[in-house]
Amino acid sequence: MIEFKIEGDALRREARFRVLSWSAVLLLMAATVLLFVLGVNGVLGASSSLRFLFVFTLLGTVASACILACREALSYAERQMIFVLCDNGIVRKRQGYPEVKIAFSEINTLREELNWLIINSTEPRRKIAVPTNVKGYEVIRAELAKHHALSARAAFPLKSSALLVVSVLSWAAVLWSRDARIVISAGTVALITLAFGSRRLWTLLHRRSKLPLLWTSLSFAWLVAFLLIYLRIVRF
Repeated sequence: MIEFKIEGDALRREARFRVLSWSAVLLLMAATVLLFVLGVNGVLGASSSLRFLFVFTLLGTVASACILACREALSYAERQMIFVLCDNGIVRKRQGYPEVKIAFSEINTLREELNWLIINSTEPRRKIAVPTNVKGYEVIRAELAKHHALSARAAFPLKSSALLVVSVLSWAAVLWSRDARIVISAGTVALITLAFGSRRLWTLLHRRSKLPLLWTSLSFAWLVAFLLIYLRIVRF
C-alpha cells in the first residue's frame, strides 16, 4: 500500500505562482483605482481612450481575481487529498469526506484531462481525479494503465472554446457599441454565457472547494457584469 500526495517542489512552485499571480492582480487593482481617481478629477471625461482603459482594467481585475480565487479553492482541496494504491485498486482520502475507492476491475474509463488523471468506475458510478502535481503521479498512471488502457489526452473542449469566443465578442460589443439596442442584446448574450460558465464552474468545484469562497467569486463576477451593462445603458 503506497500513499501519494502533493508535496515538495510542487508546493514551492505553487507558492511562487500564487505570489506572482496575486501581485499582478494588485497591480491591476492599483491601475483601476488610479484611473478612477483621474476620472473623478475630470481627466477621464476628456479622453474616451482612458474611459475604455478604466473599464478594461476593472474587468481584468475582476476576472483575474475570480479565476485566482477559484484556483485557490481547488488547490486547497487538492492539497488535502491523499491517494492510495493498494493491491486491488486506488483510494482517494480527504479529511471530512468519505473515502472513494475504485477497484482495478471496476475502471470504466481512464484518461488525462487538462491537469488531472480522471478515473471513472462502472456502476455504481464513482470518480477519482488525480492532479498531475501529485508526487509519484507517473507511478499512479503506469499502475492504472496496466489494468485499463489510457485514453488519448483530451483536447480543450470545442464547446468551451466556442463559449469563450462568444463571451469575449459579446462583452466587446457591450463596451464599444454606441447603439443601445446592440448593448442590450450583447449584454443579454454576455449574461447567458456567464450563466453557463458559472454553472460549469460550480459543477467542477462545489464538491472539492470551500463553498463560501466559490460563492463570493461568482457573486462578485455577476455584480460587476450587471454594473457594467447598467452603466453602458444609462449613458444613452
